[in-house]
Amino acid sequence: MAVQQRNEKAGRKSDKNAPSVPQVDASLDKPLDIDAPPTIFSVNLKPEYGTAALNLSADFIKQEQALANKYLFSHPLVILIIIAGSLIYLAPKIVFPIRNTGSIAGWFYQLFQINKKEVLTGLVFTAIGASFLFTLLSRISDSYFKSKISQLVASKGEKTFGINLNDLVARHETEDPVVDNTHIIVYRETPIALISLTPNMTLTTDDNLVMSVTTVGCRRVYVKSGIIEDLIDWAMLYSKTVRKNGKYGESMKLLIDVYSFDNTLKEILKKKGFTYIQSIRVSENRLLGGLFGVKKELWGLQFHFKTEHKD
Repeated sequence: MAVQQRNEKAGRKSDKNAPSVPQVDASLDKPLDIDAPPTIFSVNLKPEYGTAALNLSADFIKQEQALANKYLFSHPLVILIIIAGSLIYLAPKIVFPIRNTGSIAGWFYQLFQINKKEVLTGLVFTAIGASFLFTLLSRISDSYFKSKISQLVASKGEKTFGINLNDLVARHETEDPVVDNTHIIVYRETPIALISLTPNMTLTTDDNLVMSVTTVGCRRVYVKSGIIEDLIDWAMLYSKTVRKNGKYGESMKLLIDVYSFDNTLKEILKKKGFTYIQSIRVSENRLLGGLFGVKKELWGLQFHFKTEHKD
């Protein structure tokens, strides 16, 4: 079967003396070239897109980190700590009004006027405390997501794309069919989005093909453009092609892992017919997974096909 063709090339090391294929500009810190033709097209994982594929995948992890920080900063526990800290600071300093104003609004106005200095000082104290807390939370998420990027780079993309990108860039394994498992969107001669699949050999049987999404995303500015939906559509169509060529049975499933705080991707998956299957707490970081309840959710889409008569 095409998706299982991983011959002796998989174990071959890169030839350090082999010439490398010139790479398509993979910089993510500068805008697209406005002088380039405004064309958009898609390609598989060709050698010239090896560096871009790795950079985009790392950027998707950084985008998840930004979402994680937003989730942590607005977590009920964090808000409770900030409020509690403010009250503990202000409680011994507050002087309550003695005069009866006859209205609640008037009473609170007097309370503020009497304690104006203490309230302003309390706000400054709260801002400093919140800033310190947010910095601490950022470092917690940073350590987790940096480890994910390190794993991606250390494996030279093989765990994500099923192929050693160093070998790919050095013109090795270019005929390997695994490159077709990756779909890259290029706009103005710059890669802006990609998705990569792999057959889940643990769950796949002769009767049931299971494909897993290993990475999916786009440049941050294109998140709301609908390009993620297009990538999911491609994944569904490509998985059907793999099933047909591999002569599997009547069912097929497409799986994807989603962080519990990534509501945007979950909404897209719902629209595409995916359903929630299960979730597990993030185990690599006890604070994220334990204290803040960050989970990795498994979502899936099941397909059923009519029996195909074989000769």
